[in-house]
Amino acid sequence: MKKSILIFMCIWLVYDSYAQIRRDYEFYNHRIDSLQTIYSTEHWHEMIHANYFEDSNSTSNEKKKLITKVRKLFEQKEYANLYRYGHRIIYDMWYMSPGKNSPEIKQMLMELYLQYYFYPGTAQIINSYDPDSKSYYTKKAKKRIIEILENKKTKAEYNAYLLCSKSELINPKYLWTEAAQLMKQREDRNERILKQIRDSLLTEHAHQYAQSFFESSQIDPELIKVIGLLDMKECIPVLKQNLQSCIQDDRKEDETKAYRYALAKLGDTEQRQYILDNLIDIWEFTRRNFAYFQDDAMIWKYIEVNYPSDKKVSINSVYSMPASFMTINDVYPYIRNIPKDLEHSTDERDDEIWFAWAKSLYEWLMANKDKIKFDYDGEKEWFWGH
Repeated sequence: MKKSILIFMCIWLVYDSYAQIRRDYEFYNHRIDSLQTIYSTEHWHEMIHANYFEDSNSTSNEKKKLITKVRKLFEQKEYANLYRYGHRIIYDMWYMSPGKNSPEIKQMLMELYLQYYFYPGTAQIINSYDPDSKSYYTKKAKKRIIEILENKKTKAEYNAYLLCSKSELINPKYLWTEAAQLMKQREDRNERILKQIRDSLLTEHAHQYAQSFFESSQIDPELIKVIGLLDMKECIPVLKQNLQSCIQDDRKEDETKAYRYALAKLGDTEQRQYILDNLIDIWEFTRRNFAYFQDDAMIWKYIEVNYPSDKKVSINSVYSMPASFMTINDVYPYIRNIPKDLEHSTDERDDEIWFAWAKSLYEWLMANKDKIKFDYDGEKEWFWGH
């Protein structure tokens, strides 16, 4: 098996080296087939990150054929590696050629992603902060989101986790050791009995692991927030129910926040007020949330709470900036019609100049509070990330 995998790897690498400039349907079709052969093994296999689509010249019809090929990776029931490989291709097709994917292709990829959301190896393609992403969700996708929110899972999804568990557990030394210890209790001791015990342990452990991973697989916080972005008000009762369950579990802080965000976005005044009162701190609330909520009052509350703060905001492991500067820096991209002399200069590399700029812009904001208009496209350039 290892020898055959090595041969396929060599063939694939040779083909790849000659096909770098092509990046067409034939190239990607061959690449998927080659790696599918490598991953068609019961043994756990590390993913080779080599499905980049950034230079793809494939047409929409050709991409549809590739998506059909990916679907078949999920439909097969022999190799857990192929589920993970399928998720990897979806991820690469989504992110590596976003400008070259038609709306129809994006919708097809999203539907496929959501259909196999609970299969092992899911790679996140959800972005709740992009208002344009609303067009990616078809009626079928929204229906599937409701099923995911309600944690509806199938036998097929459990079997996928079981297959995955077996591939990870195959031939582990500790199972042979445990089997040998159990065999000592028997009068009949031979290799056949040892293998039977080991196989029984493999089945038992695989089911335990599969059940554990299957049950712990839940809706991601980012997808929860997408429900608010898509204005899916029919989800409000389940969102509220799930929020109450999360509040009681200290391990689900991110999920709890996501449920509050989604409900607030859907018009829940109680959750909106909770965010304003408790989650508007600069360490809790990032500037991307302004685009998500599109709520002027949140920007003003953000400035009110964080500009006077003496906190520091980490930029990286060794550098931090004052919260006063970062507050204005975060709000800046969303302010419409800023005076020319108060525009952010990304050419400057001097802290004192930046701090002076933030102070001047803050004073202008306060002096013109009744006249300020916000633009949530956030297209202006800014320097520091948060």
